[in-house]
Amino acid sequence: MASEILDNLSVEQRLPAETTEGAVLVTAGAGSGKTRMLTHRIAHIIKDNNVSPYNILAITFTNKAANEMKARLERMLGNVSQMWLCTFHAMCSRILRREIDHLGYTANFSIYTDVERSRVIKRILSSKNTNTTPETIDWHISNAKNHMIVPDDYRQNIFDPHKRDIIVSCMKEYDAELKRCNALDFDDLLNKTYELFTQFPDVLEYYQNKFRYIHVDEFQDTNRVQYELVKLLAGKFGNVCVVGDEDQCIYSWRGAEVSNVNDFIHDFKDVKVFKLEQNYRSTKSILAKANKLIKRNRNRLEKTLWTDNDEGRKVEEFTSYNEAEEAEWVASTIKSLVTHAGYSYNDFAVLMRVNAMSRALEEKFITYNVPYKLYGGYKFFERKEIKDVLSYLRLIHNPQDDDATRRMLAFPKKGIGDKAIETLQETALYAGKSMFDTIMLSLVQGGLQKKFDLVKDLFVDLKQKSEGMPLYEFVEYAIKKVDFKGAIGDKTDEDTNKQLNIDDFLLSVKEFAEANPSATLEEYLQSITLLRDVDTLDEEENNVSLITVHAAKGLEFRVVFIVGLNDGLFPLSRSINSGDENDLEEERRLMYVAITRAKERLYLTRARTRFSFEHKRTEYTTESRFLKEISDRENTGASNNIRYRDISSEPLDDNFTKKAGYASATRANISERQPVTKPTGVSRSDYSLYKKGTIVEHPHFGRGEVIVEVTDFSAGFVTIKFDTVGIKTLSLKYATLTIVK
Repeated sequence: MASEILDNLSVEQRLPAETTEGAVLVTAGAGSGKTRMLTHRIAHIIKDNNVSPYNILAITFTNKAANEMKARLERMLGNVSQMWLCTFHAMCSRILRREIDHLGYTANFSIYTDVERSRVIKRILSSKNTNTTPETIDWHISNAKNHMIVPDDYRQNIFDPHKRDIIVSCMKEYDAELKRCNALDFDDLLNKTYELFTQFPDVLEYYQNKFRYIHVDEFQDTNRVQYELVKLLAGKFGNVCVVGDEDQCIYSWRGAEVSNVNDFIHDFKDVKVFKLEQNYRSTKSILAKANKLIKRNRNRLEKTLWTDNDEGRKVEEFTSYNEAEEAEWVASTIKSLVTHAGYSYNDFAVLMRVNAMSRALEEKFITYNVPYKLYGGYKFFERKEIKDVLSYLRLIHNPQDDDATRRMLAFPKKGIGDKAIETLQETALYAGKSMFDTIMLSLVQGGLQKKFDLVKDLFVDLKQKSEGMPLYEFVEYAIKKVDFKGAIGDKTDEDTNKQLNIDDFLLSVKEFAEANPSATLEEYLQSITLLRDVDTLDEEENNVSLITVHAAKGLEFRVVFIVGLNDGLFPLSRSINSGDENDLEEERRLMYVAITRAKERLYLTRARTRFSFEHKRTEYTTESRFLKEISDRENTGASNNIRYRDISSEPLDDNFTKKAGYASATRANISERQPVTKPTGVSRSDYSLYKKGTIVEHPHFGRGEVIVEVTDFSAGFVTIKFDTVGIKTLSLKYATLTIVK
């Protein structure tokens, strides 16, 4: 009977699948078929061991994974509705609906999402005299609950002595208000279930008897309370199988602890450990890079991925002059592979450490008519922090914009609540003015106007500066004056992303202003509006995935580009400078995850220079230490058709390429059937034809006039003013241009 279910597994997969009694740890490498093994193991227990689905618990990391596993089991076994197959949070919610009266709640409790949670925190802070932000309080509440620490004990974890009292007070008031409202947040679902089990042994024993066989997928992503729940539930029978890969533990910022894998071995008796090392996804050349990288991490169980797949193409590296050329090369390579090598756009993923890198890529994808979909964040100019900045600029340009006024009043916080905004709107309607003009004319009655006077003073200053400063200097001044970065904070990866997005926004203004020395704020705002308007690409079907590494977890693609491989970006400077080796090991695990998303082709790219907002100039970058760690250059002197030269000590100026002998890459053949590099671009010897005043034709942008000829011969950038879409800066290496006259 077992052969019907288990014979379809490999030898590696079958061993843990048929080991059904006791504690089992399966450390499963990327692409090794761990979900398949886990599904067949559960089916084997039910069908071959005659165990009721009622006695089986299977925990997955996402609802999507749970639904997919359930569908597989139903195809194999039929009805499995009695089995609990769900996420940790869903499991805890289901238990608490039955048992929470033991803790003084009723079964109809509400579950607060982040939105409701934020509202409660803001209400609590509104009654206190403090400059502590809601985001700070929210972070500490979640951090304490993830580590199972009550507010009074958590006090010692707050480094700022001036904020300890206010933070602990808010934490207590938050919990008290949720209790009064008969509500739990997502962290509470886990913690209250743990509290229930530890305080009421009879309740715990009921669920121990029910869940005689426990399975946990993506075990490396469990936090401390989730691990403790597994220990409690498996405490009677000990039949627990956890499947994961410590090399892919990348969620420490939300409480995941890679140490749970090692703790499992010590906490459970006679643990049987199995390794799934055969990879069914990637080529040998890709796996070689992944193995070479991850072996540098110390906090892991030793394993080496191998595959029966072909050697495949070499992993290719590309070093560009700057991030614009990097994005141009990625876009043109994708276009060439689709055109000449039989790929579809949905075969591609471009992976970023932070989504702040997406702007340059999105602009080049639009230029090359490459359809894409952004995951792990919003499109650049649609991100909240960018919209917040734009709302101030839009009001300088158009004071009648009530939508911009509402957004401007909302961030950063100004102590102006919903009632005040409602009064402002009513006054504006009565006076026949815009909301912004109502503020500037001091039309709001009574003491309420004093709150709006701070906004008025800010915009009097901004308006004055906008009339006397160049575009880039003014935008930079406005961002500092409003203190967007300070309002965002720097507690989490998300905060870092947002701050980097603000920097990248400034860079977009700088690039526009340099290409258009007399440009106005109105022209810049129009240019980014047109950029979004021409984005009529299909985002539902055949698209390139532009995605953060975190969001790419669990996915696979035929072709993967990993971009921005500079120290400070990947790995992040925060991890480099923290002094904690664990931070750098997590960054290395992120790189490992990125590499192992690729099935056939892998491209690693970086820019040799980037603009530094700290020093107000373009500076050399340092290649990512991860590139050095996986490189074969130390053995061969060259790798993957790329020639390298140390130019870090040479001056950076307009003659950069002449002094440095720039040779970032000789592009590898894109197709064995038909070598393709830059099929439509212009050769370097022809750059001189594109002089100022030359009329050219572009297949998507139409006719335009060259207004800035080539000055940087490494990238071949030329600036053109098109009749339909305005000013664009394109690289002659890749752009399809025809000289008209």
